[in-house]
Amino acid sequence: MNYVKSTLIICIGILLISCGAHYTKNKKILRAEALLSERPGSAQKVLLSMPYPEKLSRADYAAWCLLYTHTQYKLEQDIKSDSLIRLAISYYEGGNLPVQSGTAYYLLGCVAQLKNNNKDAMQAYKKAEDLLTETNEEDLKGLVEFGIASLYLHDALFDQSIINYKTALRFFVRSNNKKYQAFAYRAVSDMYVQLHRPFDSIMHYSNVALKLAAEVHDTMNYYSILAQQGELLSDRDYDCSKSYLLKGYQFFPDKRSYYAAYLSYVYSKLQQPDSARYYLNITLADTGNTADKTLQSIAAAYVSKDEGNLSKAFHFLEQAYQERDTIFQQSIRSQLREVDKQYDLTKKEKENAALKISEQHKNIINLILVIVVLLLLFIILSVKSLHKKKTLKAEMEHELQQQHMQYELKMKEKEDEQNRRIIFVKLQDKLSNTLVFNKLNMSYSQESKREEFVKQIIEQSVLAEEDWQHYIDEMDQVFKHKISGLLSLYPGLSKLDLIVITLIGLNVKISNSCTLLNMNKATMYKRRNRIKERIGMESESDMEDWVEQYLK
Repeated sequence: MNYVKSTLIICIGILLISCGAHYTKNKKILRAEALLSERPGSAQKVLLSMPYPEKLSRADYAAWCLLYTHTQYKLEQDIKSDSLIRLAISYYEGGNLPVQSGTAYYLLGCVAQLKNNNKDAMQAYKKAEDLLTETNEEDLKGLVEFGIASLYLHDALFDQSIINYKTALRFFVRSNNKKYQAFAYRAVSDMYVQLHRPFDSIMHYSNVALKLAAEVHDTMNYYSILAQQGELLSDRDYDCSKSYLLKGYQFFPDKRSYYAAYLSYVYSKLQQPDSARYYLNITLADTGNTADKTLQSIAAAYVSKDEGNLSKAFHFLEQAYQERDTIFQQSIRSQLREVDKQYDLTKKEKENAALKISEQHKNIINLILVIVVLLLLFIILSVKSLHKKKTLKAEMEHELQQQHMQYELKMKEKEDEQNRRIIFVKLQDKLSNTLVFNKLNMSYSQESKREEFVKQIIEQSVLAEEDWQHYIDEMDQVFKHKISGLLSLYPGLSKLDLIVITLIGLNVKISNSCTLLNMNKATMYKRRNRIKERIGMESESDMEDWVEQYLK
């Protein structure tokens, strides 16, 4: 049973190992990972210093692809293909590395979003969200939620977007990452603007973002938030708005035409027509600017009014009205699309929920199948083990039985051999006595004394004719009743024939047999030939070989 358990554990271990993945132990790759957060450029240099990364082991190459794609995204480089990150996904998927797998799906979503493939981006972000649920990677979780929120924002689904931004904020608060918190607070503030929430709430989130950006010395984000507050205050606090907008105008040269529109409007409100005209010319000169056209027209109207050109001011106001009307109509259409999208979103969520349930059912079925296979394997191994034990036991019993039989056979052979030797010794003794008797009989001179002596010797030592049956019976026992069995096989054999055969079986020489039977050699040979005839044996055959083979 221990063998079965060990085999089962090994099989399960092999199964788990074959289905699992492991993270890299490459020192250069781990060094690049350590540099990624604060110095992505240095991390990328370390990765690029590794020649032929595709020749690395699967684990090392998957980690290299993951980190290299991450450095490209952080450095805002052009990612031409998602093949590298998909290679990492294919390696980590299904393994026991949810952090790496979740990161890979997050980066896949980022790459898809950069290519405006929002559907694939959302699927990738959702997959990353599921994978990272049980991990402690709070920053990564927040970034995933931030990506999902930006997709909802792109589709003008502001209510859903703000939910994900606030979820991202909670993750960043848990990780105490103030830099990411600043971006999350700023995003919530932007959503409050879109949803027309109270101005105090909008400014509250914006001020928290501004404070956090200052604490972590994120200059870019700090001045961007400050300029954004200048936009928010353009209809409320002109001096403060002007101050903040000028910060943005100075710090972001590529957006000067955008901020110039607001500055022209604010300076008009502050009754500073020269400054208003200056910034208006800047914003109008840039035909490719992204400034609010309505705001440009209003600023131009105020500047024209201050310059005394009322007809031109009226023209710009009319243009502003038309642009605002267009924006209003677009807003209505956008709201209708939003309703449709909300319906589609609900429908998709139901479909995703059904799909998720289906996937869970599949996973449960697969798990049940694995358990069934393992149980069957356990049963098969148990049956084989029991069968092997029974077979081994039967073989051992059979071997012991064989050994016992061989032992008994050897003991029987030794006993038979001993009996044969005893009989042979007896006969040898009788033979010796008979020879002595014959010599004494021939040399004794007085007839009367000789007869008396002979009588005594015969009684004590010489083998009498009636004693032969006793020896035949002993030999019959030694040879397993084969002597007596001759009579049933060959009824023509006489008692003297059996005596001769017995003597041959005891390996008694012919001369000694003649002495024991008181016959000469010619008579003995005639007797042996007669025995051959009675048992159907050829006369040329050796009598000794036949007796030996028969008695065996």
